[in-house]
Amino acid sequence: MYLRELTQEGIVDSAVIFHDTLNPALWKNNALKTQIRLKLLEIAQNFIQFIDIPQINLKDITISGSNAAYTYTNNSDIDLHLIVDIPIDRQQLLKPLFDAKKNQYNFTRNLKIKGIDVEVYVQGSSDPHHSAGIYSVLDNKWLTKPKKERVNINDDDVENKVNNYKFKIRSAIKSNDKRTLIAVKDELSKIRKTGLEKGGEFSVENLTFKVLRAKGLIDQIRNKIRELEDQELSLKSI
Repeated sequence: MYLRELTQEGIVDSAVIFHDTLNPALWKNNALKTQIRLKLLEIAQNFIQFIDIPQINLKDITISGSNAAYTYTNNSDIDLHLIVDIPIDRQQLLKPLFDAKKNQYNFTRNLKIKGIDVEVYVQGSSDPHHSAGIYSVLDNKWLTKPKKERVNINDDDVENKVNNYKFKIRSAIKSNDKRTLIAVKDELSKIRKTGLEKGGEFSVENLTFKVLRAKGLIDQIRNKIRELEDQELSLKSI
């Protein structure tokens, strides 16, 4: 069954499609193409240099998400994760720093592989990560092999949640209030994380996020926050 993606005009194409093969732009014989793998390692190294933290304690470099499974679409990006050991006594310091660096890096770069956007993340080695497929780019092997299976998706539940958050996002953008925008963005991140933890990739919450992202609404709220932050940091001419 396909998830129906909604617009104001009605139901259009699919936000989740179940394929019989992995994305042929990236994979060959169920292994990451050499050229792709080397480029991802190069991006990871560039990101490590950008972070500029001595002894990052890198354990692995992985990709996950739809492009490491059979559910990729034209809107699916490549989720590139740097898996690092974060000492317990430094987590309060390093986790916010890693998040800030990740956001800055992804916002200021437009990295693509075979036309597919690359998003870089830092993931603690002890943090749970839920994905249909996880592939070690560093070791060139599957850590979690994706399965060719279709699942039943409750389109109506996703539809209701999408409509709810479309209204919230557009209202927040219209408010022109940064705190309101950040609150909605954080709420979306929270429900997606909760959905992944409880129901996995095909949870209503995660699918809602995917539809909103496919429609460009996630980018709209992020761009509006940056716009307001730039205004705050600017000084008008007298």
